[in-house]
Amino acid sequence: MRFEARILPDAAVPSRIRPWSLHRIVTIVPVAVGVMLCATVAAIIVLNARIAIDEETSSAFRTAQATVAVRMPPRFAGQDTMGQAMQLAAEIDALRHLSASVTDNHGHPVTPHAEGAALTEDQAPGWFSDLMRPELRSDRVPISHYPNVLGWLVIQTDPADEIAEVWEDFRIIMPLLALTCAALVGMSMGFSRLILRRLRAIQEALGAMRQGDLDRRAPPDRLAEFAALANGVNALADHLTSQRAENRQLQARLLTLSETERAKIASDLHDDMGPQLFALNAALSQARAAAREVSGPGSAQLDDALRAILVHAGAVRDSARTAINDLRPMLMGHGSLPELLGELVAEFAEIAPDVAIDLDCDGRIAASEPAETAIYRFVRESLLNAVRHGKARRIRIEMRRTQDQIVTQLRDDGRGPSGRGSAGGHGLAGIRDRARALGAAFDPPRRVGAETVTELRMPHR
Repeated sequence: MRFEARILPDAAVPSRIRPWSLHRIVTIVPVAVGVMLCATVAAIIVLNARIAIDEETSSAFRTAQATVAVRMPPRFAGQDTMGQAMQLAAEIDALRHLSASVTDNHGHPVTPHAEGAALTEDQAPGWFSDLMRPELRSDRVPISHYPNVLGWLVIQTDPADEIAEVWEDFRIIMPLLALTCAALVGMSMGFSRLILRRLRAIQEALGAMRQGDLDRRAPPDRLAEFAALANGVNALADHLTSQRAENRQLQARLLTLSETERAKIASDLHDDMGPQLFALNAALSQARAAAREVSGPGSAQLDDALRAILVHAGAVRDSARTAINDLRPMLMGHGSLPELLGELVAEFAEIAPDVAIDLDCDGRIAASEPAETAIYRFVRESLLNAVRHGKARRIRIEMRRTQDQIVTQLRDDGRGPSGRGSAGGHGLAGIRDRARALGAAFDPPRRVGAETVTELRMPHR
């Protein structure tokens, strides 16, 4: 199965497809991943630390219970039971993860509780302590001296010191992890900008090519992928340049063939119709002279009929001359381009004597026959539009030669284009086609201040 890929124009691209920004994706995704990574690491640290704290405090609690069971004096020992219990409570309270105190039968403390643990717990925020603190365990051992119960030895787990240690590690690890994620996000954004800068350069080259500037090239790149992309774009530009050159050559050849055929038709009309029209006019003149010698009824009508035939024959001759001029407006080899333009201005001066036409051109300007024909047609069509449609009263024609162009410009004080399309649309379309075929630049009539300006820039070698 064979698949063919076609490049659709802008109007054919489905509008419901909403493009995504690569820079936004590269920014949002690392930020989201970084936040999820920080949250995951924090959850793992909290869970592991909570399990470890619970195990350590439980182990210390069981050890304290065993110690009390062994060292607590029996109720029949007859010793200082309360003093030994208070000493044992102080020893247990000094241990990690535990707190111990002695209370009377009413629950009032007999010995003050050590404040070291409380001060240690204050080092961690309350929310962190509540998050990390496991279920507390406690045990009450009676202090007896037969036959009385003197008080109670209270043992309780106290994870404050372990929570403080975890908090110390936590507030170091999490900022480092956040900085690492921020660095990764910054690197991703920088890398995305680097990629987008290269893509933008290639996109600008493609945009210039799309506007017709096929001399624009994508810049070279050290990255293999972008270098391959730039080489592909440049190869496309080279191919389009060669295709444009071939198309221009083909258009120039067609234009030359067209002008040759038009010249042949004009020559045939001139050679065939010219003598016949001349003979017809001569015959009509002889017939009118002979009719004047005829007397009698009907002589006046005969003279009027011959006069009408002579007028129509003159109209046919003028129409044939106009058609010949349209087919081949200038006869190459019968004068230079400036001389032919001067004759054209003189003809328009006869047609529109109330219009002032100024011609300013260098008499040494010369170009190829197709180029001179295109310039001549441009001047004639522009003069016709200015006089017929623009109602101009003053027209100025300038033709100058630059380093690589022949610039022909017409300015007039007429009304200019109507806005719905340039006057003489078919004529201007022909000028535009000829200019494109010859690689010239044509600016259709436009308003510049109080004047209408049109220009043709013809390249020359």
